[in-house]
Amino acid sequence: MGNFSVVTISREVESLGDEIALKLSKRLGLTVIDREGWVSFLEKEKPGFPVEPPLEEDKQREWMVVARELLREKAEKQAFILLGRGGQRILEGLDSAFHLLVVAPVKMRLQRIMEKYHQDEVTASRILAEQDLQRERFLLRHFGIDWKNPLYYHLTLNTGAYQVEEACHLVIEAMKKATGKAPLLPAKQASLFEEKNFLKETVVFSHPSEEEFARILDFYNIRWLYEPRTFPLAWDSEGNVIEAFAPDFYLPDFDLFIELTTQRQKLTWKKNKKVRRLKELYPEVKIKIIYARDYQHIVRKFGGTK
Repeated sequence: MGNFSVVTISREVESLGDEIALKLSKRLGLTVIDREGWVSFLEKEKPGFPVEPPLEEDKQREWMVVARELLREKAEKQAFILLGRGGQRILEGLDSAFHLLVVAPVKMRLQRIMEKYHQDEVTASRILAEQDLQRERFLLRHFGIDWKNPLYYHLTLNTGAYQVEEACHLVIEAMKKATGKAPLLPAKQASLFEEKNFLKETVVFSHPSEEEFARILDFYNIRWLYEPRTFPLAWDSEGNVIEAFAPDFYLPDFDLFIELTTQRQKLTWKKNKKVRRLKELYPEVKIKIIYARDYQHIVRKFGGTK
């Protein structure tokens, strides 16, 4: 492993990330810490310590410091693989940690879902979309990161091109070449929420009302993401997505999606229909439409933030 004592593996659903972790553990003689292992580790090392970081920003930072120190102490005694659990964020910038992202084409992941759950393509598409959403929301809410940003990782591996054995060989070779070198992501951009100026420079809004709404959120220190998730709403007979919906904003502190509309309410029936469909397919998702009248009231009451 060169100078690395930890391998963190982040992976898309059904991308073979778990299989790669298992194969690497056998080839390198490492213990794999998955969700159950993480719980056991914390119970042993620090009883009562939360398994996941709190949603409050200040408490998240405190949790991260403690979790990072616990893992560093473990790495000094024994090398290991951390599967998921926000490892790329907890051990970000640690020279002895190698960060791996495993992805795969949607068609390949869909096929694995079909085989795993014995479902047709349409049902499998829904299962995959829901599982992708759960993973994305977990990392967004608890770690505040766009986890698929390749800059968090030393290596991004597409298992659509490599089998598990080949993938492990590539990982080991990459570890040899990247010995002691952390990913190049600047610390100030490590979280989507830690540098608002970075967000303002990179977000391109579709409508001036969205930009004004974002400015109001910034003024009142409400964390937000712009169109972070697209929800499939309808599929054709072959399982291809034919209708989707991307709400305008996500507020992680409230676990709430916001959709703005500046049209008169009686002209927004299409948007209402999509929101109703979204609630049917993803009942765990909270979403609110802000209509033109409500939006104008918000601007009048809370505007003037420039």
